[in-house]
Amino acid sequence: MKLTAKIISILFHPLLMPIIGLFIIFNTESYVNYAIPFDLKKAIIILVGVSTFVIPFLITLFLLQRKFINSLEMETQKERVIPYAFTIIFYIFTLYMLKRVPIPPIIFNFIIGATLSVILAFVINIKWKISAHMIGIGGLIGALICISILLEVYVTPFILIALLVAGLVGSSRLILKAHSQAQIYAGFALGILCQIIAIYF
Repeated sequence: MKLTAKIISILFHPLLMPIIGLFIIFNTESYVNYAIPFDLKKAIIILVGVSTFVIPFLITLFLLQRKFINSLEMETQKERVIPYAFTIIFYIFTLYMLKRVPIPPIIFNFIIGATLSVILAFVINIKWKISAHMIGIGGLIGALICISILLEVYVTPFILIALLVAGLVGSSRLILKAHSQAQIYAGFALGILCQIIAIYF
């Protein structure tokens, strides 16, 4: 059970959620899909992938090697401070780069929601170990719900799959004793709320 839980936690790492979200948005029957040329879509995916996943992950590996953190799981609140700080920097860099590109506002707002969630996770983590995994999957679900309403597109299958994944991820984090139920639910709610604020309002 623990091995399965670890695999699920790795496969649905919170840093992967912005990339997954963009893939889904770019494959919907909406104006966003048709308004952005393929080459620009590819460039956006690469930018977001490198800035919000690859670089933060490499920094985390460096911190692990230098013994600033004890494991990639970053089990304590103290261990998460530096990785969170670097992640925020590169999320803001991503926003800066996207602002210079002619893209529909909903794409930019989606990344704003992700950035907001990371910042709040950093602040909350100072006092309480909220679940970053659930913030990530909650944010994806929140974004899909907002997109389905605003763009009037059918993404119900994606939402249902994301809800199933949320259940698996939440259960996995509990099995691994990485978080309490309160931290799981709070993370999920925060992720949804950040995207609703960023996209819908």
